[in-house]
Amino acid sequence: MAIKTPQGSTIDIPRGTRDFAPSQAIAMDEITSVVAEVFRRFGFYPIMTPALELTKVLTAKAYGEGQTKEMYVIEGSESALRFDLTVPLARYMAMNKDTPLPFKRYQIGPVWRKDEPQRMRSREFMQADIDIVGSAEVQSDAECIAASLTAIESLGITNYRLLLSSRPILVSVIGLFKIAQDKSQTAIRLIDKMPKIGASETIAQLKEAGIDGNAAQQLVSFITERMSNEEKLSKVAANAPDSKPEAARLSALIAALGRYGLKGEIEIDFSLARGLDYYTGAIWEAVVEIEGSRQPTIVAGGRYDNLIGIYSKAPAPAVGSSIGLSRIFDLIEGRALRKSYAAAFIAQIGQENTQYATDAATALRGAGIRVDLNVTTRGISKQLEYASSLGIHYVIIVGNKEREAGKLRVRDMLDGTEALLDMSQTIEKLSK
Repeated sequence: MAIKTPQGSTIDIPRGTRDFAPSQAIAMDEITSVVAEVFRRFGFYPIMTPALELTKVLTAKAYGEGQTKEMYVIEGSESALRFDLTVPLARYMAMNKDTPLPFKRYQIGPVWRKDEPQRMRSREFMQADIDIVGSAEVQSDAECIAASLTAIESLGITNYRLLLSSRPILVSVIGLFKIAQDKSQTAIRLIDKMPKIGASETIAQLKEAGIDGNAAQQLVSFITERMSNEEKLSKVAANAPDSKPEAARLSALIAALGRYGLKGEIEIDFSLARGLDYYTGAIWEAVVEIEGSRQPTIVAGGRYDNLIGIYSKAPAPAVGSSIGLSRIFDLIEGRALRKSYAAAFIAQIGQENTQYATDAATALRGAGIRVDLNVTTRGISKQLEYASSLGIHYVIIVGNKEREAGKLRVRDMLDGTEALLDMSQTIEKLSK
């Protein structure tokens, strides 16, 4: 919401961005911590790459024309804000050829897209990516998917569906209906929009793109027919024989994922196309429904065996999965938000007790307890009001009596009870 400055001008933040209040920032921080810990549990390790990449890196046949139009190019420079975390990884691998393979990396950070802002779709948002470079095995696909889904399950999201598809199968099916090769990528992008615009509109847009109407109708009918996963894979293998290896690979991937104890359903969905051009194999998305309405994708990824070869003479197979942390935040923001990390607030009565209060805070912090210390001259009632407004569980009251006795008065702000404790007793109580 725009506001007026004292000088009469108006200030706001750019469209598609947002501020995070303390409770929201804490929630995002905790989401990020949970996800990072799961990634580490799966054996991934971090790298950091710049928010800025050279424009020629980002436009080197990696994303496709539709995506490059959404990049934020820095005027008067040769740089742009990164569009995702995958192309920077490919550039990193090209510049670090001695990296031991397989390379299991994770990266968490903001990315930017000049997209039209809407619900759960911003121009600046947080992503958490994991990738395995140097392995073409199905097991590496399964590890990336399982780590991503285990992370969202650790955040309490278990009502998801994992949608699986394959770019090679889609290309084979498109060719089955005699759609010209130069229209293939256009068809893939339009198919990818089908969950949002529906089958009829997809057919209409395929026609507008110059694809024969009968072919468009047959293509959409083929990929949307309701069947079991096994039936769908058998159908594409039978009708598009060159897709047999990839169909077998998807079947093996489903079997591999069955060993991870994941809670969500797995569904083969050939209407899933993923808009980025660098995918070469299996692709996936995890989606949730709330009150019957499908929400924007929260996990997505796929295999991209040719991407690193764009930047390096030493190409390597690769696969990766990304969690949309900003979308996760929107889904779970209302759960157990807090406004402070502090376990206790130290309130003092009179300025003569400032040193005693500071010594207490230092001792508690040294014991690993998060403590907020009063830094004002406000009265005790205002200090208690402040601690209550932040939802801090305990207030430690320090006055002349407490200082002279070498004790701390610990008040439980939830039930109003108090206890006069020494430092060791206070540490023991707050550590629980």
